[in-house]
Amino acid sequence: MLHFPKFTQIQNSAEIDVFASSYFQCSGFNVNRDYYETNQVFAIYYQEKMVGGFILGAGTTLRTLEVFAGDAHRDALYQQVQNAAAHTEMCCFWMTPDIRKKSRLNFFVWLCVAYALWAYGTPQLIFGTNSVRLAALYSATPKCRLLHGDFLNHKQTFIFTGPRKDYLVGVAQIMYYKMKRLAKIAGKRNKPFVNFSVNTTF
Repeated sequence: MLHFPKFTQIQNSAEIDVFASSYFQCSGFNVNRDYYETNQVFAIYYQEKMVGGFILGAGTTLRTLEVFAGDAHRDALYQQVQNAAAHTEMCCFWMTPDIRKKSRLNFFVWLCVAYALWAYGTPQLIFGTNSVRLAALYSATPKCRLLHGDFLNHKQTFIFTGPRKDYLVGVAQIMYYKMKRLAKIAGKRNKPFVNFSVNTTF
């Protein structure tokens, strides 16, 4: 039987519970329930199991700034964001570990992000991470600007902003770097291994 991934917006309590639990397991972050209920929550399913998701937020409280900016900088960042064009934040992004290793499903998740930003996002986007690897991916995309960097709870944090009109190019660039990395890993696995005896002399 063929199983195809499914992308959908979720609203009922049971599905949000699964999302919240899965996101906590992947990230270690707890999210207030009202944030789930007042923003758009999207989930990806595969073989009837939730395997990834993200939230698009457009409220006055931006979780990106609350989590990835220190107290000393947060108010100034809110002021900066509020003085600019209306922002949509993409946050609480997660994928199960096994999906990260499956390139087609991984790319499907990123395409879902692109579609949601196109369909529901405002002209300006904001997003953050405490993953150095993900920050490097974001930095490689055109027109993506590092708004703020911090060091919280013994980890680097990064907050980015960028225009929605460039999101497709940005997602394509992320996919390109992911494919390049997967090809590099596959090349290392296929490289012949020569086992030299400990008695061999040169």
